Amino acid sequence: MRALRGIAIILLACVGLVAATGAVLWSASLAGLARAEVVSTSAMAPSFDAGDLTIVTKRPAAEVTVGDVMSVRGPGAAAGHLEQVVSIAPASADTWTVVTAARSEGSTTERTIGTEIWAPSLRVPVVGGIVSVMLQPSYAIPALAVVLLLGAVVLVGRAPSAPVRRAA
Repeated sequence: MRALRGIAIILLACVGLVAATGAVLWSASLAGLARAEVVSTSAMAPSFDAGDLTIVTKRPAAEVTVGDVMSVRGPGAAAGHLEQVVSIAPASADTWTVVTAARSEGSTTERTIGTEIWAPSLRVPVVGGIVSVMLQPSYAIPALAVVLLLGAVVLVGRAPSAPVRRAA
């Protein structure tokens, strides 16, 4: 029982670390400081592969150069995708015209943006695929049940104490 309790504590610590990281990213997203996005295609390979988790942050449009990568969201889309900047030029004092393309596709898209873009700041390989799968209810509910079971093992399965010796 002692070994099972030790394993449960280690697993709960790992789950706690992942949950804390998720809470920080969620808070940053609500504050408009950063977003976590999962790369869905290999269109930006070798820099970004399908299943990578990217953290995108705001960057001034004036600092963007041709060849940079930016996150693009379509109208009404919940998640963005990465595209490479083909050209960028100021359209007015507070807007820019950006032409983007995914590396594997031949088509380009022209967009008018404000003074900031969302650009990848951090890339975590492979983790995005795991995150997107674990957010599906068919995986999240059993995972939550396992976490609760591990918590019960930690709470109920205390380490045995030494027997109390009585003086004769």
